[in-house]
Amino acid sequence: ALVTMNDTQFVEASRHLAQRAMREAGDDFDQRLDYMTTRLLARDFTQPERAVAKHTYDRFVDLYRADADEAQRLLDVGDSSFDAALPVTASAAWTMLASQLMNLDEVLNK
Repeated sequence: ALVTMNDTQFVEASRHLAQRAMREAGDDFDQRLDYMTTRLLARDFTQPERAVAKHTYDRFVDLYRADADEAQRLLDVGDSSFDAALPVTASAAWTMLASQLMNLDEVLNK
């Protein structure tokens, strides 16, 4: 699990999934979450799962709002460039949520 959480390629893959959700699924949290879970799990989250994801996302927003440099460092991981048209704080928060989703047993053992 440490590899899938910390490896450059997995962090970069999380960022790409997050950026696609932000660009393609609209501004609504649930639409973006559904975009990611459909691709990773082939299903939408249940209401209890959705509540946990929202709480987690909100905590990441608070974290990266307080430390913009750390948010930028996260978004700079990997060989591909971050989509600078997207807001840094939200992008970092969505990247970390995507990373957590990619590390669910259900995703790793799909």
